[in-house]
Amino acid sequence: MEKLVHFCQGESHKATGKVCQDYAMCSTDNGIAVAVLSDGHGGSRYFRSDVGSKTIVECAFKKVMGFVENIDSSIFEGKPFTAVSALTTERKEENLRKNSKVDDQLNQLFKSIIFGWRTMVEQHVKENPFTDEELKLITDPQDPHSIDMTYGCTLMCYVRTPMYWFAFHLGDGKCFSFDGDGNWNEPIPWDERCFLNKTTSICDTDVLSEFRYCYQGNGDYPVAVFLASDGLDDSFGESYNQANFYIQILKLIANTSNNDAQKEIEDTLPQLSKIGSQDDMSVACLYDEKELESILPKLILWQRSNVEKQIAAVNEKILVAKAKMSKYSPLKIYTKKELIEAQYAQTDIERLFISKRELATKYNRFTSELPSTSSHTDYDDEIGLYEYKEEEKLQTLTAEQIRKRLRVLSHPMYKFDI
Repeated sequence: MEKLVHFCQGESHKATGKVCQDYAMCSTDNGIAVAVLSDGHGGSRYFRSDVGSKTIVECAFKKVMGFVENIDSSIFEGKPFTAVSALTTERKEENLRKNSKVDDQLNQLFKSIIFGWRTMVEQHVKENPFTDEELKLITDPQDPHSIDMTYGCTLMCYVRTPMYWFAFHLGDGKCFSFDGDGNWNEPIPWDERCFLNKTTSICDTDVLSEFRYCYQGNGDYPVAVFLASDGLDDSFGESYNQANFYIQILKLIANTSNNDAQKEIEDTLPQLSKIGSQDDMSVACLYDEKELESILPKLILWQRSNVEKQIAAVNEKILVAKAKMSKYSPLKIYTKKELIEAQYAQTDIERLFISKRELATKYNRFTSELPSTSSHTDYDDEIGLYEYKEEEKLQTLTAEQIRKRLRVLSHPMYKFDI
């Protein structure tokens, strides 16, 4: 197993002088691969969340390693992929499930992480007492929960052993998994309470019931797993955009090197923050370098198929726009107002075809990346890549004809309103 990991200060934090509140790490030692990531909360009352995120990552890693070393791995043997929602979600949906031995042991792990983090936070407070200014931000300095909140953060973790793998999540951010068939998904169930600027947290009073997780022990493993804070998914919007970014990283690894992919992440995350969410950014990735090359053609086909769907959506808009233009015949006379409307419709068509040609270029690029045994035909369809076919030009006003007619109607001889 190989790894990629990076976290950086967000654009808004640079502007305000706030430190990076994300933290992440990966380890691939002794046949055990672990990725852990945390996003410290950004509100003023979470003023030590940068310490909280680093603390929870270090604590979770230590507890996970202890879990793997001491657990009876046979409890995972033969287990199919199993995803478990947060207990709070199960209660809400009245869909409580019966725990297996794996569930019980994972819940013990979560308890140890919670207790370990709280203990480390308590020690940090003793060694770094709150200032008078900081005390003003704490609801109740005598309440342990209020103290914990100042260190509030999320937690995400993926663990792979020779016998099984599991992942767990608390809060926002997203985990993406790529399997041996080149498919991607988000294996850990989502928690609907993580919405906009709201998230579940390690500092919540009912935190144990908010962990959600998944596991598998039947020999099937993800080829690659990416963990990322919400700064990244807020920048990409739709999940398929984020998946596409990860595929580009995996292709870079396969075609160049791990070092090049690491540099790409380090260069790209600050740029994404600047043009996107403005938030801190963090990514942790573990991948099987032996299996990666075999799934690349499937990942490229997914990218190409995704572009094809985008082209189909543009084609639908083109047909609507052309239907609107079809009422403007070169054999009829139109008022200035009607010609301006036709000009707007024609401009829409031109913009749509520019977009379509850009997408077709992407489609062709992905085609060229496929193995030589695959079809390498450039994209084409019945609508075409340019505004009008020859026969259509005879039936519909062209952009040049519209401009000429507007120039005529703008001549001083036309003094009356049209």
